[in-house]
Amino acid sequence: MAKEESKILKIDITWQGIFRVILALFSFYIIYLIKDVIILIVLSLVISILLNPAIDIIEKKNVKRPLATLIVYISAALLIASFFLLTIPPIFIELTSFSKNYSEYFNNLAPYFNNYLYSGFDFSQIDSSFQDGLMKLTSELWAITTAIFNIVFSIITIFTLAFFFSMEEKEIVGFIKLFSPKKLEDNIVKSWERGRITVSQWFASRIFVSFLLAIMTFIGCLLLKIKFAVSLSLLAGFLNIIPVVGPITSAILICLVAAMNSWTIAFLALIMVFVTQQIEGNIFTPLTTNKMVGLPNFLILASILVGGKLVGIVGMVLAIPIAGIMYETFKNYIMAKKAKIN
Repeated sequence: MAKEESKILKIDITWQGIFRVILALFSFYIIYLIKDVIILIVLSLVISILLNPAIDIIEKKNVKRPLATLIVYISAALLIASFFLLTIPPIFIELTSFSKNYSEYFNNLAPYFNNYLYSGFDFSQIDSSFQDGLMKLTSELWAITTAIFNIVFSIITIFTLAFFFSMEEKEIVGFIKLFSPKKLEDNIVKSWERGRITVSQWFASRIFVSFLLAIMTFIGCLLLKIKFAVSLSLLAGFLNIIPVVGPITSAILICLVAAMNSWTIAFLALIMVFVTQQIEGNIFTPLTTNKMVGLPNFLILASILVGGKLVGIVGMVLAIPIAGIMYETFKNYIMAKKAKIN
C-alpha cells in the first residue's frame, strides 16, 4: 500500500493559476481580433526605423527633431510620388499592349518551346486561361477599385503612424525598457540600437543596389529592343531583394520576353542579365554595404514568405527589416553576454 500511495501524483490547481490561463487565452483572442491593426502598427514602426538614420543626421545639424522628421518624410513622399508618376504611365501602356497582343506572343513562343523544350505543352490552354482571367478582372472592376482605395488608405495610415513613431523615438526605447528585466535592460536597449542601425543600413543599401540594377536592366532591354522594358526592369529590381530565387526568376522572365523577338535576342538577353548581376554582386553590393554584416539568406526567404502571407507584396518587402532587427538584436545581446562572461 505504501508503494501505491507513493506513486500517486498530486496536482494542485489554484484559482490564481486558472485565472492566468483564462486571461492569456482572452489576450490571444483579442490579439487575433485586432491583428490587422497590429500589422499596420508593426509596418509603420519598420518604416520609422528605416527613416530614422536620415532624421538623426539632420537632427545633428541643430535642427529640432519634429522639423527634421517633417523634412525626411516630405522628401520620402516626394520621391515615392515621383517614382510612381514616372513609372506608372509606361507600365500601363505596356500592360495594355500585352493584353491586346498576348495571343500573338504565345503563338510566337509555341514553336520554339515545342521544338526545343517540351513538345507536349499546349499553349492554347494558357491563352484561354489568360483570356478568362482578363474577363474576370473586367467583371470585378468595382472590387478592384475598392481594393486599390483600401491599399492607398492603409499606406497613408502606415506613414502617418510612422511619422509619429519617428518623432517619439525615445518613447520606443522607453517601451522596450518597460518590458525588459531590470538587470538586462541596458544590454537589450544597446542590442536594439545596434540591430536597428545595421538593418536600416543594409535595407537602404539593398534598395539602392536594386535601383541601379533596374536601371542597367532597362538600358540593356532598350539596346536589345526587348518589349516591356520598364516593367521588366522594375520587376528585376524588386526581385533582386530576394536572394538567389529573385535574380533567377527575373532572368527567366526577361529571356522569355526576349524570345518573342528571336532566340538570338534571348541569348543576348541572358548574357546581359548575367553581366548586370555580376556588376551588382561584385561591384555595387560591396561598395554600398562596406563591411556591414549581411543577413542570412534563409532568414530573408522565411520572412518574405511570412510577410507575403500576412500582408501581401508590401509585407514581403517590409518583413525583411522586421526579421533582420530581431535577428541582429538577439545576436548582439548574445555577443554582449559572452563578452561579459569572458
